[in-house]
Amino acid sequence: MRLIILLGTIAIAMPFAIPFLAPPCTVGTAVSERFLERSNTIPYEIRKTEELTDGNLKRWVTAADTAKFAEAYAWRMIPLDLIFLAALGSFLAIGAYTLASLGLPAPLSRLPLWAWLILPLTYVVVDLLEDILIIVLMTTPDVITGATVTTLTVLRTIKIWSVGLAMAQLILLGVSGGFWGDHRPLTPRRE
Repeated sequence: MRLIILLGTIAIAMPFAIPFLAPPCTVGTAVSERFLERSNTIPYEIRKTEELTDGNLKRWVTAADTAKFAEAYAWRMIPLDLIFLAALGSFLAIGAYTLASLGLPAPLSRLPLWAWLILPLTYVVVDLLEDILIIVLMTTPDVITGATVTTLTVLRTIKIWSVGLAMAQLILLGVSGGFWGDHRPLTPRRE
């Protein structure tokens, strides 16, 4: 139980901590907005906001005025995102497994416990692949092509859907277990 609370707290705290650990004045506006993980545009830095294409991204990564921000994305922002994905993914997986093991109504109780891990693990694997691809794109601009930008977009879409569904699953398990599950009271341990 303590682990679940700790992981949930870290996952909640990271979005608040990241702006302090990687502020726009240090990593640039585009990186602080984590544009590759959230958007189809490159936010305004020096020039106007641009569509996320292979040409625009390669230009952003290699331009004299923004190349330092690409390095910051790879080596400052992504390590923070790895902490976040580990905390959130673990919270979703352990939470789902724990709630499912406490008892569920008949249709849901027929599923094996490992089935409840599919969505959280999909999120973790896809977000990890996205982070690896971002590091590669930010440090090796020659590999920025239409295919790699499309791959990044596909990974982002799968990541967003899988984490959203994993959260909905956790809510479903919590609500259904609250009505039909094991109702042992949670009491503090006495020494």
